[in-house]
Amino acid sequence: MDKLSSKYLVQMIERDHIYSVLELAVHLPYTLMDVINEANRLGYSFDNLMQDFNKVVIVKK
Repeated sequence: MDKLSSKYLVQMIERDHIYSVLELAVHLPYTLMDVINEANRLGYSFDNLMQDFNKVVIVKK
């Protein structure tokens, strides 16, 4: 993920309080797995990761 998209991802999580990885992926030109990998690299944790990728949410940093 490029730096601008990564900054936008953090902004959507921190400022806009968007925690659904599916919703975050809709706003970015990346796949769901790309968003999960980048959020993980940035230190975020997830819920429902092993159940259904469409329901994965970010729970904390």
